[in-house]
Amino acid sequence: MGGELPSRSRPEPLYQQVVEYLKQRLADGTYPPSSALPSEMELMAQLHVSRPTVRHALQLLISEGLIERIPGRGTFARTPERRANTRRTGTIGLLVPEMRDYFMMRIVSGAERTIAQHDYHLLLANSGNEIGLEQRHLREMWEGGKVDGFLVMAADSPQPHRAFSELAAAGVPIVLVDRYYEELGVPFVVSDDVRGGYLLTRHLLQLGHRRIGFVTRPNVYVSSVAGRLRGYRQALAEAGIPFDQNLVFQGLLPYLSEVQVLEDMVPRLALFERQAIREFLSRPDRPTAIFACNDIIAVQVVETCREMGLAIPGDVALVGYADEPVASALTPPLTTVRQHPYDMGARAAAKLLDLLDGRQPEQATFLPVELVVRTSCGAGL
Repeated sequence: MGGELPSRSRPEPLYQQVVEYLKQRLADGTYPPSSALPSEMELMAQLHVSRPTVRHALQLLISEGLIERIPGRGTFARTPERRANTRRTGTIGLLVPEMRDYFMMRIVSGAERTIAQHDYHLLLANSGNEIGLEQRHLREMWEGGKVDGFLVMAADSPQPHRAFSELAAAGVPIVLVDRYYEELGVPFVVSDDVRGGYLLTRHLLQLGHRRIGFVTRPNVYVSSVAGRLRGYRQALAEAGIPFDQNLVFQGLLPYLSEVQVLEDMVPRLALFERQAIREFLSRPDRPTAIFACNDIIAVQVVETCREMGLAIPGDVALVGYADEPVASALTPPLTTVRQHPYDMGARAAAKLLDLLDGRQPEQATFLPVELVVRTSCGAGL
């Protein structure tokens, strides 16, 4: 079978047929050691199969040590010496914007527990939400032979940066966590943020609110934020309420890393954000309810309302997102959407382990979310 072109008429999966075909070409000298293999596009045309099929087959051959991908150059047949020296590091790289909140720590815990059961350990790196630093970590870890693959909670960016694109094209095992780039074509595990945004907005609509503000940082291009906004818009449309762009407030500061923020700047930055929220809530036609894009932003809204003499929920109803520990400790306790970051980390790690073992996991996983009703929205009072 190894010399035959792949065919849908045979019972073996197409990707396995491609693997056998390429193994035969490697064995008979069609692709001698150190020679370049055809590109993915060329293999698709030669073998009449899809790009995912070609990528899956190539990843299996990489995992067996028969070929290797060099970013920016292509795919090459390994020499016998390099095949003999193929081994795993036993390490997985985990990149996050910063380890400063409960949500990220639970992601790390879930991932670490899962990979430890398979004798791997984590190499953790913080990007500080800086694209340049994230790219440097990815390249240094991979090109330095420090890791076998990556779990990544990407820095805020409207599209994949060059390092992501190059590594993904080279078949490097990557799984994205919490936010994703569909065009990158790598597996991801995220919350069902569209559903979460819909549940919160529908709940506020059911309580009688018609002017609902959506408060976030200037990052609506990030998939998690975009999903919540999409759910917000879906609930409004279902209720027959036109979407009002003026109710989407992005006047908060961009995410700043702890490296960027000096200790004496923290009070000034918080004051700036509260002033921005104050201006939003001082409009003559201010919203009667606020959907804060996460619980940390909700805390800023609570502080601002307290300074303005506005009662929550009497004057302004409030909901958050994530169900951080602070949500239940606020006064009043915060209505929010509960995510499952531990499961997110564990599921993402399981997908990466599949890739490392030559299996192709399902690309998209959207974890369920739950509406948690407390008194900040006015329900149950």
